[in-house]
Amino acid sequence: MTNTPSTDYQKFIFIALAAVLLLVPQNSAASQNAGGPDMIQIRLTGAGAKHEMPGAGFPHDKHTAALKNQDCSVCHLTEKGEFVFKFQRIQDGGYNADKTLYHEKCVNCHQRRSEKNLSAGPLTSQCRLCHSQTGGNPDAAQPVSMDRSLHYRHEISSAIHPAAPGEETNCSACHHQYDKTLKKTVYVKGKEDACRYCHKPAFTDNTRSFQTVAHESCLNCHYQIRSKNQKAGPTDCAACHDATRLAGIPKLKDIPRIKRNQPDSALMSLWLNEARASKKPSRQFVNPVAFNHKLHETKVEHCYVCHHASMETCGSCHTRIGSDKSQWTRLDQAMHTDVSQRSCLGCHLEKLKSKDCSGCHAQMVQPKFGDAKCAKCHSIPREWLEPLPEGKEAWARIADRDIRLRAENRQSATNRQISQDQIPEEVTIDVLADQYKGAKFPHRKIVAALSERIQKNELASAFHDGTATICSGCHHHSMDPASPPKCAACHGISKASEPDGRPGLKGAYHSQCNTCHQQMGILKPAATDCTACHKKTDQTSSKMN
Repeated sequence: MTNTPSTDYQKFIFIALAAVLLLVPQNSAASQNAGGPDMIQIRLTGAGAKHEMPGAGFPHDKHTAALKNQDCSVCHLTEKGEFVFKFQRIQDGGYNADKTLYHEKCVNCHQRRSEKNLSAGPLTSQCRLCHSQTGGNPDAAQPVSMDRSLHYRHEISSAIHPAAPGEETNCSACHHQYDKTLKKTVYVKGKEDACRYCHKPAFTDNTRSFQTVAHESCLNCHYQIRSKNQKAGPTDCAACHDATRLAGIPKLKDIPRIKRNQPDSALMSLWLNEARASKKPSRQFVNPVAFNHKLHETKVEHCYVCHHASMETCGSCHTRIGSDKSQWTRLDQAMHTDVSQRSCLGCHLEKLKSKDCSGCHAQMVQPKFGDAKCAKCHSIPREWLEPLPEGKEAWARIADRDIRLRAENRQSATNRQISQDQIPEEVTIDVLADQYKGAKFPHRKIVAALSERIQKNELASAFHDGTATICSGCHHHSMDPASPPKCAACHGISKASEPDGRPGLKGAYHSQCNTCHQQMGILKPAATDCTACHKKTDQTSSKMN
């Protein structure tokens, strides 16, 4: 640091006991000194900011452990009965004033503890112990998510009370909206939103950042409950931001549905609002999608997964041609992109990575958007919409009808599966039996195992039409699943691949079988254990001798 005419303390360590709880981005100099999940990076901003040194790294849990016999008031002031998680101030006083405050308060505390032979932090002139440009690990703080299990635990907690007496639920303890007329936050039942919708990553439009409001709201609530000698949530950094401890949080099962006036099912289409205005559907529309909202709620941890900007419908931001609210991402792009799990297609493709699915799908060339079977989702027939139904209830009934019919069709497809006696019980693969005997392939057993996995998975059962689809996992170009051609019909015996990339017969067999086992986590037989499938011939044994 350079000398300034203000105070000698400006030469001291730049550190704080929680500051504003804002992490500096990892590409900054301050982040190079980041450590564990409790590490806070302190770097003042504002008018007159001049950084002669890197920001300071502050291990919060280490300090609270050293001050275990004292409470947060040692470092944090209170306002309206709640701690303000800035160091020794309610509001920022400007760069120079806050810089002086940190240096004076921190080093004085360290000095007093040192004089008592207690563990203490750096003292005067030891600036680089806090302001370090080298060393340290990447920031290890993991984001904590209010998943369905954690949300329900808060919802049923008897220690969390509603903001106003007489309310049936305690939702108002956390959820609120800003009323511009009243100029204050209010609770509106049935309009509960995710905190992130208003509280963005950084301070904007006089609204605190998400990180700031999450710490102030959650920690103060936990402290207040604990002060009443009741079981409360954690107050240390690692409890929420350490990967191991996060993984150890118990997950509740059979969680009831969140109540927010959401529909069980809904029709999704670009032209619905236009049709409601004109009283008749366009003749150039894409058939609507019946969306099973209730089912999808059980597949995600929170509404924010899909409703990432607001709880409004997707089409309110993602319009036909795009809007500034959606950064000009059209609805068809938002629903069908394969690079984001927020889209229908992107989420479904991610599910294909599961062990139940990846055995087949990891080896398949994914169809392009234009080659997809649109009618699988866009299944509402035009005649159901003429005359045009009116009211949300009428639209919901149409969606319910389609969802019910699709379930019946899936059951019908299951009943139409190729019968067991048509499926060979065992197949011997012996085309390349010059060195090894033919492999005995338990064909019927494998078909049954795949079929069982499909029936247990709603997504798989919705997109697989019986045994024919199972067959195509291996017999990928078969015209008749009941009588597929041999692999040698397309894959030659030559070791070289075809000009179009098709592998030779040996490569096709081994790639198909070994890749499937590896993707599905089937450990035996191992890909390198040739004799588990192929017994050696006498010719092979003589060659080896």
